[in-house]
Order: sequence, then C-alpha cells, then structure tokens
Amino acid sequence: MEERTKGAWIIHHTKKIQEVTRASDFEDVELAGKCGQLLSSLAASNEESILDKKKVAAIAKASNIKKVELNAIVDTLKDAQLIDTSKGGNINVLGITTSNVLTHTAKIFEDSTDDSFQKASLELTNYSSDQPIQNDLLEEYISDSYKLDKKTNASLFKQAEEIGLIDYEEVDSEKIYFNGNLFKRDSIEKTAKVLTSLSSEDSRKVQELDITLTREGCITQETAIALLGSKLLLKLQAIGMYDFNEVSNEAHAKVFLTKPSSFSKFGNPFEEDALDMAKAFIASLMYGMKISNNSRGRIQGYDMLRNTLRKLLRGERVGPCTAIGQDYYVLELNRVVKLEHSDYSRYYMRLLKYDIGQLALDVLETGDLAERSTLDTNVSSSSVSHFTGPEKNRTKVRMKKDTSANLNVSELLRTVRT
Repeated sequence: MEERTKGAWIIHHTKKIQEVTRASDFEDVELAGKCGQLLSSLAASNEESILDKKKVAAIAKASNIKKVELNAIVDTLKDAQLIDTSKGGNINVLGITTSNVLTHTAKIFEDSTDDSFQKASLELTNYSSDQPIQNDLLEEYISDSYKLDKKTNASLFKQAEEIGLIDYEEVDSEKIYFNGNLFKRDSIEKTAKVLTSLSSEDSRKVQELDITLTREGCITQETAIALLGSKLLLKLQAIGMYDFNEVSNEAHAKVFLTKPSSFSKFGNPFEEDALDMAKAFIASLMYGMKISNNSRGRIQGYDMLRNTLRKLLRGERVGPCTAIGQDYYVLELNRVVKLEHSDYSRYYMRLLKYDIGQLALDVLETGDLAERSTLDTNVSSSSVSHFTGPEKNRTKVRMKKDTSANLNVSELLRTVRT
C-alpha cells in the first residue's frame, strides 16, 4: 500500500473512531489520524503560517480533537519536525499540501507502532475497496498477511464492523464486505453492472441522473430525488454510488450530489480529497450560487463561480460581501480560505489551500455546467456553519434498518461482484 493511500485510510478510520465512545485497540491509528487532521487544518499550501494558541484551540475543536488530546498531538507533530512551537503556545507550520499531509500521517503511524492488528485494519478496508468480497476470503487474506491468530483475527473483524471501518451485507447466505469507496475506482464498469440489475425504468432514471451529474458536476438532492425517487436514491447511496455532501446551519440543511469518480481524473479519488475539503468547497460555493440572495453577495451563475475560483487561484482576494462572512465557516476553520474584514458585515476572502481550490475548479469544469435553477426557492439564505461528508451521510443511511431496502442493496452488491 502506498504511503498516501495508507494516510488516507488512517484519516478514514480516525473519522469513524471519533463517532464511537471507545476504540482502545486503535490508539496509534487515532493519534496519527488526528495529527493529520490538525496538520491539514493548520497549514496553508503555499506559505508559512503562524497561529496563536487561541486559534489553534479553535481549529482543534472544529476537528473534533479534545482539549486533553491536543498537547499530545502537538508534541507528536513537533517531534516529527512538522511544526514548531513558542513558549506562549503559538504554532509555526510550513506550507504543506493535502498530499503531503497524507504521507506525513502514514509516517507518524509507522514510527509509532509495530502493531500488526492496527496495520491489518488499514489493509482490511483497502482490500475491500475495489469490489465486494466474501468474508472467508477476506478473513483468510488478512490473517495470512499479518500473521493474526484466529481469535485476534475474529476480534479485528468484529471491532471493524462495530466501529464502521468496514460494511457488510448478507448475500446468498454469505457475509459480503465492502466500503464507501466502491465507486471511486472503475466506476463506469461498476455502474454498468448496477444498471443491468435494475428494471428498465429504474435503469433509464439512473442513466439520466448520471448524464446530469456528468454535465453539471454537482446537483442538489432535490433534483436527484425528482429523477430517481427517494427509495432508489437511498439504495444507491448505501453502496456509495454517489457522494452526498451536506452543508447546514441551525435552520436547515442542503445536500449536494457529486460523483465519486469526479475526482479520478486528477489522481486517486480516495487520496485527492481524503479530508473532504474540496467537496466542502464545492458544496459551499454551490450554496452561495443557488441559495444566497443578491443583497448578501450572491454568486451570479456558473461563469462567475468559475471566475471566482480562478481569481482565488491567482492569489487575489474576492469580495467584499456579507455572504463571505457567513457561508464559509467550515472552510475558514479548516484554513482552506482566510477571511479579512472590510466594513460593517462585509468580508474579503482569499485562498490558503491552493491544491484544494484547484481540485474544486477541476471537478466543476469536468462537465458543461448549465444554467439551471435546481433548488426550491423558499429556503432562507442564512449562513452555512456545518459540512457533513459523503461517508458519514452514507453511514447514516446504512444504519436505518429497512429490511426491504437492505435486500435490494444485497442485490446490487451481488451484481457489482460479478
């Protein structure tokens, strides 16, 4: 497994572990993953950054890092010579791209442990990401590769299922493992297999949605439901055929769909946006174009959207407007962008993570983004304060125990395996 891929799986596992109350057998994975998360949020891609103690604490909290963990994570990053600290608690970090964050995350993990159990947990998900695999084959492969005895191997699989590191369905009386990266590789072939398993009408609907997504790059959940219906869309979300990216605040939430394979033109799609920052950027910009009103500084159509990204990538700032100060909290906390106050409630925005901005632009430019009003018009244009990534949204759907829906998911998995 390449170092970047390993780093991406460490981040993936850490996000899952953060959702459970106890996962003590994965402490080295969690430490390395949180180091990667914090390092990514601290660093700009093209410049050195100096952040005071208060800002570091806020960034850590936004990354779901507890106060009692922060010192250990900072010390680990300092020992790895990735940051420097002052006596007052300020942190100095050199420019680091997302790709380098993944490599450093993998190295921190490798330097901190020789635990075959934790290393096997990374291979467990990596090996089942290309296509669904039956349990006996996967269990044998992991046991042989990492020299795990039967009891330890069984414990690994049990914990991996409970934490959500890996997903499974019962297919033909067999347990079949898979994960949310199923459609990030060889998506055309896998989509074709799914279409053959559906009724002619459902197949037609999915093809129409696929064409729309290819053309527009990003659409709303309302548009997808109008094309497929809720039940079929949920089944396809459950196997990871589409990425559901949610931006929300206290008043409402809006979900935008992208194709997992949208990122494959620019490298390994799992690695390129392992921290979901480009997806958050795209979703926030689409929100600004579709929901924000003119008085707040609405993005006026796709041409302006692309030009805004190009301007940011040239190192220029955009604004000022009210929307910038309200719709990009998530990106600001992850230091994808930096906001600068102008006057009253208006702000300028400039880009800090150029690799994320370039990836977002590339994804949006892969299709011919047509002028279409795809959102309902009665949604308030209040600020965006939260982003929920595709895997967390997929997991929420998987946790809903709808027997009939699960049966249909099994049928889809059987088709993808063949």
